[in-house]
Amino acid sequence: GMFDATQVGAWEVYLGCPAWSLVLFAVLAAIYVSLLLVQSYVQPASPQPETDGARPTHGSRGGTEAEFAVFQRRWAVVYTTIMLADWLQGTHMYALYASYSLSKDDIGNLFLAGFGSGAVFSTVIGPFVDRCGRKAGCILYCVLEIVINILEHFSSMRLLLLGRVLGGISTSLLFSAFEAWLVTEHRKRGFPERWLERTFSMNGALNGVTAIAAGLIAQALTVNLGMGSIGPFRGAIGLTFLALVQILPWDENHGDRQAEVSASLHLALGTMRKQPSLWMLGVVQSLFEGAMYTFVFNWVPVLEPLAPANARAAFPHGIVFACFMLCIASGSALFELAARRLDARQTVALTLAIATAALATPVSVESFGAVLCCFCVFEACCGAFGPGCATLRSRVIPPKIHSTILNFYRISLNLAVVAGTKGSTVASSSTLFAACAIGLALATACQLALNADPRVHRPATDGRKAE
Repeated sequence: GMFDATQVGAWEVYLGCPAWSLVLFAVLAAIYVSLLLVQSYVQPASPQPETDGARPTHGSRGGTEAEFAVFQRRWAVVYTTIMLADWLQGTHMYALYASYSLSKDDIGNLFLAGFGSGAVFSTVIGPFVDRCGRKAGCILYCVLEIVINILEHFSSMRLLLLGRVLGGISTSLLFSAFEAWLVTEHRKRGFPERWLERTFSMNGALNGVTAIAAGLIAQALTVNLGMGSIGPFRGAIGLTFLALVQILPWDENHGDRQAEVSASLHLALGTMRKQPSLWMLGVVQSLFEGAMYTFVFNWVPVLEPLAPANARAAFPHGIVFACFMLCIASGSALFELAARRLDARQTVALTLAIATAALATPVSVESFGAVLCCFCVFEACCGAFGPGCATLRSRVIPPKIHSTILNFYRISLNLAVVAGTKGSTVASSSTLFAACAIGLALATACQLALNADPRVHRPATDGRKAE
């Protein structure tokens, strides 16, 4: 048969990882490839007639499919390069700090410094990006990342701390400037709103595939090229420079250029007060991402003790991580397929309900196979939630203050992450997963309430909302 025991045994020795991890990877890869085939062969549902407001008022002329394909391809190249650089650093950050013989507490504090600085600077960065330009924000991101990755070469705690604080700022830019630029540019060029969903689900799939690639490239840089743990950070410097060169020719776009930072914040808070859908979406996003980060910090200590005896000594972290990333890519592909029949708001509610069940299971179940499967399902939910939530954000957030609102969402997210990280040192894993499941159940309820708001149904246009 295909999985002949002796063959698998030989592969186990050759790749140095247990058979179950290889089988899981093969199965998930097959699922992902078949989803891609279904995507390309199944025709999208006949285009629904453009509903009121779905044609952006910003583009005077409708952009064509061909123009959109070029635009999307250019975006994809930059997005992939940026995300690959970002994932590369994530693969070995802990290992790098450990190689500088920092204590576990020091390393924890470095991570917290990053999230804390993200929470503090989020408020200022949003208005800055809306006012000074989204392209400028993307360029600043690249410059900061190059500086940060140079700082990672030094074992001095002060320099590493500076790097993490700058990292909090750059992460806020990564998750607001790029999306705000994309959404505004898409509308400026007169493309239909529906096509934004396509780009968001492409982003999700690219993100998953990029993370798998990052794992393999990081392995090559550290081991095969003999650079050790600093290798991936050098790779990130090169990639970020490439991205910077590709961003320079972009057109600039702005939010409200006149507004002072305080005025932007005031407008954002006022809008959130008048429009509950804005803060509800923020709550949904923070609860989901809080659960996601808690999962990221805790899947290893939960899975390792449950693993078959032969895997405990050398648990295949890399392969399992790659499996999770395949699940993320599959989740994004599933979102794209679902989006052809269902509206994003229904898909997001369904995703949240499934995610709740997936993280509630490990609380009571101790079977390795069952927990691993639940974790895979949860990662697929992460892949579907990303593009789903981005689609809803593009409908609900007024374009003038896009970055400002996105950064408001990041404050609560960063606080949730700090709670989750600190929580993992205090509470047992099953308590944490129970907390995540409760949080996700709340998010599901919030999303269902949100779905009743007509604003979530049709895309936001500048004129109707900015007032």
